[in-house]
Amino acid sequence: MGEYITANEVNLCLNIQAYQEAVHSQSYSYMLDTICEPQQRNEILYQWKDDKHLLARNTFIGEQYNTFYHNQTPENLMRTVVANYILEGVYFYSGFMFFYNLGRNNRMPGSVQIIRYINRDENTHLWLFRSMLLELKKENPELFTAEKVADYREMIRTGCEQEIAWGHYAIGDDVSGLTKQMITDYVQYLGNLRCNGLGFEKLYKGHDEEPEALKWVSQYSNANTIKTDFFEARSTAYAKSGALEDDL
Repeated sequence: MGEYITANEVNLCLNIQAYQEAVHSQSYSYMLDTICEPQQRNEILYQWKDDKHLLARNTFIGEQYNTFYHNQTPENLMRTVVANYILEGVYFYSGFMFFYNLGRNNRMPGSVQIIRYINRDENTHLWLFRSMLLELKKENPELFTAEKVADYREMIRTGCEQEIAWGHYAIGDDVSGLTKQMITDYVQYLGNLRCNGLGFEKLYKGHDEEPEALKWVSQYSNANTIKTDFFEARSTAYAKSGALEDDL
């Protein structure tokens, strides 16, 4: 994608993002190393190849990249950027919810802190792709006709439905503090939030605010809201409170 981006500062941000994603992958691997044997860790990391739910979820995003790789048109580039927006703003944020639920139940605090660092980075990635889409909207209005916007909205809807199905399968009603309904409400809220961020009509009736039962998610995702002992506290924010608007 970088070869199609002419703004040097945006290319720099994309390179930083790629580096950070590599660090995130190492972080997830480290977390698995602390709770299971290396062989089991590898089985978990490659579970997406055999688990039909994971495969369907990943295939939806992966197909957008593959299509652009084989046919590099402006329309396919747009769909790739939207796919990144879904990945960063729906899939990842939904996953953070599970770890923050552990945190509010005083479990795996070290892992929760790692996720908060990752969440901090993903928030910047999300704003990067949102800014790219909004800039493309100004520079190439032909890529944002009513028909194309309907296609992008449908992509976001599909991403949300895939994430809801995955959450019901992986978490269901079997994890203390979470239910299928909470997962559905939160992901639909994310879907509306992402559409609103691009100036699109929302996908789901209602779901305009973070669900009341999930207010604790934003408390954990906001780097400035978790209170700690002054001498033990570590700053996780890239900017002072209020200097950068958080997306959640």
